[in-house]
Amino acid sequence: MGTHYFLAVRIPRQQSEIIYPLINQLSQMKFKRWVHPFDYHITLAFLGEPPSEEHLLHLCDDLSEIIEGRLPSFSLDFAGVHTFGAADSPRILWLGVRPSKTLMELREQVYSSCIKNGFQLDPRPFKPHITLARKWDGKDSYINPDGWNPESIPSFEVKSIELLQTNVNEEPKYKTIRSFRLTGAEL
Repeated sequence: MGTHYFLAVRIPRQQSEIIYPLINQLSQMKFKRWVHPFDYHITLAFLGEPPSEEHLLHLCDDLSEIIEGRLPSFSLDFAGVHTFGAADSPRILWLGVRPSKTLMELREQVYSSCIKNGFQLDPRPFKPHITLARKWDGKDSYINPDGWNPESIPSFEVKSIELLQTNVNEEPKYKTIRSFRLTGAEL
């Protein structure tokens, strides 16, 4: 298996350090794998293994032209804990974000650039989320947690889009290869 890449909005450490203790309270829930707090992100486009290094370089040039100095930074708010998969045995436990027109427009530009540069992407509708855990492994049916209020986590400013590389044998396992800074963002 080759190296996989994806484009994402990383969740800032300040918010990750608030989310993680809340998630720890849920850790008695029987999921096989919990995501490392410094790997929390919203995927904009999963690239997989690039057809060639040149494809990745052209995509980075294109994204730099589209994003850097042209698209404004913006804020996102957290909203709700949800699942993907069967209700009683979910594949994914995730944290949502409030609907954002700016995030949707940004994702559309990133997605279009990826397609233009020869990447085969998932055609399913974009559902912005932060994966918290994978693969329900409990004997009993999954029950959504009570009393957990993600809306109490402070909103965060999206300052950049990150090209991330997956390193399956490391933790945290996502490494930033390149950042595309949004206008007005103070890093």
